[in-house]
Amino acid sequence: MSQLDSVQSAQEDLEQFFVERMDELEAQIQSAGPAKDTVAKVAEEFRTFRELMFKMLGLLRKQIAECSRVVDCLETRTRRKALIFTGFAEAEKEDCRALVLDVLHKRMALPDISSSSITACHRLGAASKGSTRSRPILVRFANVDCRSAIWKAKTGLKGSGVTVKEFLTRTRQTVFSRARLHFGITSCWTQDGVIVVRSPDGARLKISSLVELERLVAKFPKKAGESAAATGSKPGTGARRN
Repeated sequence: MSQLDSVQSAQEDLEQFFVERMDELEAQIQSAGPAKDTVAKVAEEFRTFRELMFKMLGLLRKQIAECSRVVDCLETRTRRKALIFTGFAEAEKEDCRALVLDVLHKRMALPDISSSSITACHRLGAASKGSTRSRPILVRFANVDCRSAIWKAKTGLKGSGVTVKEFLTRTRQTVFSRARLHFGITSCWTQDGVIVVRSPDGARLKISSLVELERLVAKFPKKAGESAAATGSKPGTGARRN
């Protein structure tokens, strides 16, 4: 958990604790019985204090949300030269750079991209003993133009078993996954770190946060019994568009 996530979690715990204690105190005041008249002033001051605290907590929540948005945007910018490749069988003492270059040259028709065009190339995550699942390969390129050329040529990977997708932040990956669950795999893709959603009315809408997704979901609720398959989505097609 990042430091910002910890702050947000602490704020939520504090808010929950405050609400519970205020509810308890209010219940005690209301059940004062014959002494109600004597605590009327205390009750009024309590309501005023409660409203003030809710305003302060609301302001704190907005500030944390804005900090999270800014951090997410900055992190997205640091990933603009990177792409993730999946589908490469994993082996000991492998050369990830050679694997990627072979596909770029033979499948994607990009002979001008050389080893010097790649600044970093490695598997994501720690290796797991006994696992048969190959880890994705993160590739960072020397410049944005090189990365963009590969992104435009990704259709050349069709049928190869290898896919390429953008290196999204954790927040945007969550938004993307939830958007595909609601709108269908073929109705959602990413472009330069932004999630693009084709809504039921045919519009192409760009989002990057859960708040924006929630607004879309509220505007275009899923009909009863509707699923990704009902929209004509086909498993696996979204991976190439990501």
